[in-house]
Order: sequence, then C-alpha cells, then structure tokens
Amino acid sequence: MRMLGLIFLVFVFATQTFALNAQTVEKPKPLFSLSIEASDPSHPPTFYTSDRRVVLVTYTNISDVDESNSDADLEFGFNMHVLLDGAPAQETGNMRSLRERRNPTKVSKHPIMGSYRSPTIIKPGKSITLPLPIADYFDMTKPGTYTITVSKETFPGNPANSVTVRSNTITIVVPEPVADTPK
Repeated sequence: MRMLGLIFLVFVFATQTFALNAQTVEKPKPLFSLSIEASDPSHPPTFYTSDRRVVLVTYTNISDVDESNSDADLEFGFNMHVLLDGAPAQETGNMRSLRERRNPTKVSKHPIMGSYRSPTIIKPGKSITLPLPIADYFDMTKPGTYTITVSKETFPGNPANSVTVRSNTITIVVPEPVADTPK
C-alpha cells in the first residue's frame, strides 16, 4: 500500500513538473528591430509630396546573419497602429483593401501587381529606411494629436514561432485650421 502511495506521489510531482516545463516554451528572439520617425514635410521622401503624412520606418538587422527581404515584403508586412486623441483613427479604403489582401482565406479581387524587385540584403547591424505613407491608410485630416506605432511579425505565416516587434511611438499634431479674419 505504501508503495502504491509513493508511486502516486511521484506521478503527481512528475506531472506538475512536465506541465510547468510545457508552459515555459520560449519564443525565438527577433532578428530585427523597428524604429520610426515623421518625415520632414519640407523635404519629403522621393515620390511623395509635402502635403502627405509619411513615416520613415527603419528596419535594423540585429542578428548575426545576412537577411534577405524585398522592400515590398517589408512594406506589406507592417502593421500600423494609429490613434487620434487616444481613440483609433479612422481607416481609409486603402487600409481596408490592404487588410483584405493580407487575409489568406479570401481570394483577392485586387491582386498585388507590380514589377519584380530583387531582394535587399541587410547585413548584420545594418539598416534600411522605408517611407510609409501613413495618411494613405488612416484619415489624418482631422485636427488633434495622432500617436503612431508600427509593428511587424517575425514569422507571419507561423504564429507559434512568431514574435511581434514594435517600434517606438511618435506623435504628430494636426492643428485646428486658422480662420481668415476679414480686413
């Protein structure tokens, strides 16, 4: 009888140890970091006009191996988090279209078209900076304080092994329009 009790206790402790070990599975460390800054409206990035709100996203390889990404993959994979005075900012049709194209369960009515660009090799410790036209995806015409953060999954197609990498948060203030005073 004592032997049966001892076997039961060992089984209970072994089961708890197994359960604890199963819960502490670590996700892999990300291979990149993200940082963002607002572009200078007086010197907009190439192909953008000064009236468009553009965020510059810096993607840095923090691994010890070369990374190969196409610029289009990087841009397409960014998740944009935009708040207006603390509430979610209004999305544009472009954001809804982007969300549809990202949904793998639907057949897109608007396939991604474009020319093929060879992958960009990002050496360890090196960065690339990409313009992200944030106002194309969120209505930023309303006055107020916009807070913007960008994130990207390390392995979007494999959620069990993916880690979400978040950028810093920036603030853009859109002032109230100035009324013309009659002279």
